[in-house]
Amino acid sequence: MGVSLRVSKSGGISKSSYYFGNERRSNKEVVREERRMRNSNVEAEIDRLPVDLLAHIFFLFSSFTDLAQASSVCRKWREGVKQSLARKERLSFAGWKMDDDSTARLVRYAYNLKELDISRSCWGCQITDEGLFKISLAKCVSNLTSISLWGMTGITDRGVIQLVSRANSLHYLNIGGTFVTDESLYAIAASCPHLKVNSFK
Repeated sequence: MGVSLRVSKSGGISKSSYYFGNERRSNKEVVREERRMRNSNVEAEIDRLPVDLLAHIFFLFSSFTDLAQASSVCRKWREGVKQSLARKERLSFAGWKMDDDSTARLVRYAYNLKELDISRSCWGCQITDEGLFKISLAKCVSNLTSISLWGMTGITDRGVIQLVSRANSLHYLNIGGTFVTDESLYAIAASCPHLKVNSFK
């Protein structure tokens, strides 16, 4: 790398540009290049972390958007996200704009899940019967003790009946603010023998 010197009017000497081989670069370009190299080194350091340590880091994430972005970086990070979700016993999507596929995917990875909250959010939750069907197929559903579907206007008896038919360990269920009918109530009574609280408010 070469350096070009410039003499100012006051007689001082300053660096005006750098040469990389035959390529001339300005100070700003050199700074950008150095920043890019530093970022690459940081990424390389993170890539050397074992999956279980990545999982511990991702476990601390509170944003599902951040988790989704992290899982798309590479296969190793995706595995770290999956392992972090497997450690969670509670998932709350309240306050997040979620759809059927993304919600079901996260629940499917959360093997040890006990409490699931997919209440309506201020952003407008888009969960439908299709989402409840997909969630009902997750391995953790039979171990769930609490589910909140409060305000989920996009679901019907069809989705609720499918979900509760697999959630036999429920102690708490909130279906307030939904449009379900007595058909769901009969299914809940038949499928959830341990239910202690069934909220309709």
